[in-house]
Amino acid sequence: MKELRRPHKRFFAQAGAFLLPCLLACVLALTLVGCGKDVTLVMGSTNPGQLRDNEPVVLPTTAPGNAAQSNNKAVIDFSNSSDGYFCVKSKVPKTKVKVLVETPTGNQYQYTLLNTKKYMAFPFSEGNGTYKVGVWENIEGDRYAAVFSQNIDVTLSDEFLPFLTPSQYVYYAAGDEATTFSQELTEGATSELEAINGIYLWVAQNVTYDEEKLKTLASGYLPENTSTITTKSGICFDYAVLTVSMLRAQRVPAQLVIGYAGSSYHAWIAVHSIEDGHLSYYQFDGTEWVRMDPTFDAARDLTRDLSSSIGDGTNYQPMFYY
Repeated sequence: MKELRRPHKRFFAQAGAFLLPCLLACVLALTLVGCGKDVTLVMGSTNPGQLRDNEPVVLPTTAPGNAAQSNNKAVIDFSNSSDGYFCVKSKVPKTKVKVLVETPTGNQYQYTLLNTKKYMAFPFSEGNGTYKVGVWENIEGDRYAAVFSQNIDVTLSDEFLPFLTPSQYVYYAAGDEATTFSQELTEGATSELEAINGIYLWVAQNVTYDEEKLKTLASGYLPENTSTITTKSGICFDYAVLTVSMLRAQRVPAQLVIGYAGSSYHAWIAVHSIEDGHLSYYQFDGTEWVRMDPTFDAARDLTRDLSSSIGDGTNYQPMFYY
């Protein structure tokens, strides 16, 4: 396993209660503007003749029990809080369990624990501070009862770690389709920006929006990267999760962001690059998170300047970061 090396930079994400992303407003453009298959984005900060190491890195998530709270219904393991995540496992098979997280600023995230047989990792996506993690058990219908909760004081060893590690929403693993494909898409890259370019362009130019899938989407849906790569189709949630998964496997800090695009729930991404340069109209200066929307770009010609729709951020209202 390669050693992760990135600078320590302070970042606090704004968060809120979970909402399942659905059709974004710009999907209407899918029938109006096709994606240019021969587009090449202008890149900066290349290093000709010196290839970037593109061997994937998947940071492990474990639950060793060194710091944990449990009863006969669930376990919260926060042994690795400094690495940006905690793990939860349910002990009540066939019973729906929810995990509620109150962040240091009082915002709330809500997760559904889908697999009761193993631990699932969840990120500390708002940086340092005290988080309150609670486990709730379904008793009937939409009614839940609190099982227990735990306050967790978090001091991250690297503030990018929550966005470089697999979790329930952004799930990928060593040797899986997304991780392996990230290496293929970044072959020959001489910079981090070229690696971002290779991954982002493939998703935007090859995945098509599945409007029928949106109509039949079940509550609690989570994307599956292998399906998105194989079928080359999905909704905004699928676009964003696949892109973020492959970027993280290439050691690029990337956030899955859920909120509003106009009046519609939507999922997009934010990327941080330590290299100075530019990726089309997305400006990287090594200090900022940059908004990127693969679903929107799948419906557009990437040679056009879309800053009026994306760059100024007025049409985006981020609520949740994963």
